[in-house]
Amino acid sequence: MFETSDPKHLYYVANRVTLFPEDEQILIKLYQPLVGAVAVALYQTLISDYDPYGIISDSKGIYSLQEQLDCSLKTMFTSLHKLEAVGLVQTFLSDNVFNNVIVFKLLKVPSADKFFATPLLASLLKEKVGEETFHELSHKFAKEAKLREKPIKNARDVSANFFDMFRLPGDEAITPSSDVIEAAKENKVHEEEVAQVNDRDAIDWDFIKEQYEVYQIPASEVDNKKNQIRSLMQTYGLSEKEFVDESLPCLHGSYELNMRDISNTLAENYKRINTREHVQKQVNEGRKKALAAIKGLDDNDKKLLKEANESSPAEFLYKIKTEKGGIASAGERQIINNLHTQYGLPEDLINILTYTCLTYDTVVNSNLAYKIANDWLQHGVATAVQALQYVKKRRDSFGNGNNRRSRRNYNYQNKRVEKGTDWSKKKVDTNSGISTERLKELFKNLDKNLGNDEKAGE
Repeated sequence: MFETSDPKHLYYVANRVTLFPEDEQILIKLYQPLVGAVAVALYQTLISDYDPYGIISDSKGIYSLQEQLDCSLKTMFTSLHKLEAVGLVQTFLSDNVFNNVIVFKLLKVPSADKFFATPLLASLLKEKVGEETFHELSHKFAKEAKLREKPIKNARDVSANFFDMFRLPGDEAITPSSDVIEAAKENKVHEEEVAQVNDRDAIDWDFIKEQYEVYQIPASEVDNKKNQIRSLMQTYGLSEKEFVDESLPCLHGSYELNMRDISNTLAENYKRINTREHVQKQVNEGRKKALAAIKGLDDNDKKLLKEANESSPAEFLYKIKTEKGGIASAGERQIINNLHTQYGLPEDLINILTYTCLTYDTVVNSNLAYKIANDWLQHGVATAVQALQYVKKRRDSFGNGNNRRSRRNYNYQNKRVEKGTDWSKKKVDTNSGISTERLKELFKNLDKNLGNDEKAGE
């Protein structure tokens, strides 16, 4: 598959095919639902572009195809690739002084019976137009084919053959003369090739079978699931080895590939991996702005910040719970572990989040933790420093000391501050584990504080 972003890239058409009225019907009714109107127009344009007397130096830029089709370069190449896939066009690159001229070879539209006899084409058409329309098209073309010729019943062929009517001198009938052979060569023309689906598979199925053979998955099982495997590999951009490795957790000794489990596993892994990649990208961007945020913190805030940076999330949770006279439960440890392993939050930010949760409740509740994290990240809080400042401003905005709580003092040591990221696009658990009124109390004056933060940033 070839594509270029250079509209001046040269091309020429290597041959011409003839479109008869019945061919046009097949092209419009059967192929157009598969490849689209732009692709059909491109096919017809290439037919008209063929110049039997043209030379390679007369090649035109592909921008001329764009002008005729009135479409973007990307749309044109997408349409071309669809034509290549169904076999109506073959594309070659010809290396010469003009540097990789694109050569298009056109193939003849097949008859309707050959189209419907090609399972890939027929199945795709059924998917595109629906079962009812598919049957209507099949009946229509079958009926037209039968009307072209009436069957001959109870008859025998009594036609005269060549030798009944004609005589040739000498051995001419057995061994043609050199003149006849030369004339045959001179008049020999290349027959129009009929389009065939380009079903060359780039997937190394033998490799996949060999990998699964180790786990007693028979080769026949891979053959039976080829379409589903191919679809998943294309969807997630997986190589053969990557697909096998990702599917291993779904093998339960049944000698079969459970494609539903494999599909669900791939989707979950893809979501987790891409979530972490997005977070890490945002973390790197947040590091550039982190230093500017260190202002307006008192001594207790700075001590808390240092403690958050020198402790792992589990250690920080244990220290705070011990200071409060409580215990760190397995559920709390699982929550902070998920925030780090599944979502990639920096450890120091998780620690400030833990501190904030325990300011409002006696335990780290998953619903509250995710809601606070989402609130922070939606308002640009991507680092431990920013989180501490945000918490302080919100606490101060409640007034009268009603929601103030004393902060704990610890022994602190200097350590670098990891920077967080913008999590505004991340989904949160919206199942409420606490009352609506309590949540309103926690997040009241949010708009007012957002405005204050923006003014402070200015």
